[in-house]
Amino acid sequence: MKILIIGGTGTISAPITRALAADPDNTVYMLNRGRHSDPFGNSVIRLRVDINDTEAAEQILPQGTFDSVIDFILFTREDAEKRTALFKDRTKQYIFISTNVAADHEYRLIAEESLPLGNSYSRYGTNKAEAEKYFREADIPYTIVRPTQTYSDARIPLSVKPGSCWAVISRILRDQPVIVHGDGEGIWAGTHADDFARAFIPLVGNTRTLGETYQIVNPEPYTWNMLYHTLGELLGKETKIVHIPTEFLMRCQEYDFTESIRGDKYHSVLFDIRKLEEVTGKLHFATDMRTGLQKYLAYMDEHPELKMEDPAYDAWCDRVITAYRKASDSFAEYLLNA
Repeated sequence: MKILIIGGTGTISAPITRALAADPDNTVYMLNRGRHSDPFGNSVIRLRVDINDTEAAEQILPQGTFDSVIDFILFTREDAEKRTALFKDRTKQYIFISTNVAADHEYRLIAEESLPLGNSYSRYGTNKAEAEKYFREADIPYTIVRPTQTYSDARIPLSVKPGSCWAVISRILRDQPVIVHGDGEGIWAGTHADDFARAFIPLVGNTRTLGETYQIVNPEPYTWNMLYHTLGELLGKETKIVHIPTEFLMRCQEYDFTESIRGDKYHSVLFDIRKLEEVTGKLHFATDMRTGLQKYLAYMDEHPELKMEDPAYDAWCDRVITAYRKASDSFAEYLLNA
């Protein structure tokens, strides 16, 4: 197959690029701005251009038709309009990587592809939903893929965190309390990027998937408390969790927990992947939650330069936990005397 990957070096896209390029029957083009190094050597043909510069992209694209174009960096309806104009006559399949955050999880525990779109707490989800709506009406042979939280050896699912995962791990190692939203009993699922890639590959160039939407998720459920206590066990520590209601966290000025928590991790979700398995066959996800955490900790030990402390986040956690405990004690005293 002749395949174009837009992006190709990110958490989700890199394992897919690697797997497609390893197939001798594929010719893989990778289009991006070239700002990040990649490990693919001569296995891919690099096209260096900003995809949002449509005129420049027109000039650099090879002649002929792609069997599949896979877009990892399309975020808005405007992006979808530009891509459709650029590729509608250049590909037999356009795969748009959307997100489960685009769907409305307010009143449904089981997440299926048929969930209505809508997420008033996430700009990211809203923008992806608008792009999905556009493709369903556009004159282009599309396939939509919805990941949930996909992680790698260098990052893991966490509740309340800054940009770095290690900032949370460091607090556990130093016997400092960590913040988890709600009561920690929300049900979640994460997918290791290697597992995501294996489930994704059968969709590429597959005419059966045209006009369809598929969610790719490791359906293994766990709670946030389970994840954090497993982390502590692997670190040889007791994880000290402070549960803070999401409604309080949303008022934070330093970090955007409206988007990352209320708009994404707030709801309990069980993922149904039967539609995906109708195409792929029964899937085996090699990396469960515990194994994924082990891989992350091993990777960080192999790359100690990545174990960067975050003093600002540390100080924020300390202030917030102190204030919340004081307020909780005061409220508990009120209830005793009410």
